[in-house]
Amino acid sequence: MSTQLTIAKTSTSGQSTRIEGWESGVITPEAVWKGVIGAVRAVLGGDDKRELIKITVGDEVLVDHALMPNPDGSESPDEWLSRMQQKFGAETPVLLYARELPSHDRELYELLLSAMGRPVFEKYGLVRGNIDIEVFLGEYKATPGGIHREQCGNSHFVLQGRKYMHFWHGEEWIPDSVDWRAAEGMSAIDPEEYLPSLAVPSVVDRGTSLLAGAGEFFTWDPGTWHVAETVGPAFAFNIARYTKSFVPGEGSYPLVAAADGQVSTRWLSGYQDFLGGADQASALASASAYGMAGAEPRHDGSVDVGRVAVDSNAPRLWCETPDGVLIAVHGQSRAFSAAVLPWLVSLADLPFGAEVATPAGEEAVALARFLVTNGALRAV
Repeated sequence: MSTQLTIAKTSTSGQSTRIEGWESGVITPEAVWKGVIGAVRAVLGGDDKRELIKITVGDEVLVDHALMPNPDGSESPDEWLSRMQQKFGAETPVLLYARELPSHDRELYELLLSAMGRPVFEKYGLVRGNIDIEVFLGEYKATPGGIHREQCGNSHFVLQGRKYMHFWHGEEWIPDSVDWRAAEGMSAIDPEEYLPSLAVPSVVDRGTSLLAGAGEFFTWDPGTWHVAETVGPAFAFNIARYTKSFVPGEGSYPLVAAADGQVSTRWLSGYQDFLGGADQASALASASAYGMAGAEPRHDGSVDVGRVAVDSNAPRLWCETPDGVLIAVHGQSRAFSAAVLPWLVSLADLPFGAEVATPAGEEAVALARFLVTNGALRAV
């Protein structure tokens, strides 16, 4: 089973709005759905500061918690959608939108970093804002709110079903009589602009329409006007890279690391400035997760780390400091003495799943435990 996502190029691969193929043995509908269930539990527990779950039926956003997927995970995506269509009618548009999934499911967080980090996140660089993982599940003629654009680049992966993405570039195509609206409510934290009065069929011929099915994904730049339309039920997840700009290419910072994970002090200092003055430890931790926030790891000090195995394809970043070395993985960082470097560097040559003994010594054991706790290695 492939632990890293592979991308199949297509005739649209060189374009800013495109469809390509994708395959992963670990990023499955079930794995992504677990993140949705984690977000559901958070909402039911009283945490909904960022509108983690939004259910739209027809033109209305419904806030009835009874409509959410069962928090015990016993309801599949298909079963949830069937329940909604039985309740509201098969012809009624239904959309379940969920966000910040890695913050509510540690396993999904680590899977995304390992499987998609190098082929997807690194390709576009680190962003000035955050990286959000969203889900779109339902059957609808147009994304609620209509044609819109965001300050983020997007990679939109279809897990089940088929859907169109309609794209428009620039502003010349927009009729003068159309009203523009900025996002309201919680969504205003991430600036978006909408054209709510503009019917998609009236302008679809002025843009580009692409159709993707399971195993395919869309990509588009920040500032690209777009709207989705499903062909029957569809289940997809989206990687939104918030650059804080509608202009493609702005608000990103390249991740420049050696094969063994080393970054230079100059690069790290530049990234700190890019983030607005973050300290070294926070900046390196953020870079190790490509700016994506995740649920906290579970600490278990009783685990024997005498022998470990590589359990992630994500980089183990490190930077030399006057006092030793700062090491970061999966969004966490910690300072160690330089004595651990030979063993840390040697791990870069090992394939996923390879086992190795932890060297003797308090510092080496502490490093092994740090890497195991944060999901880069697993205890054997």
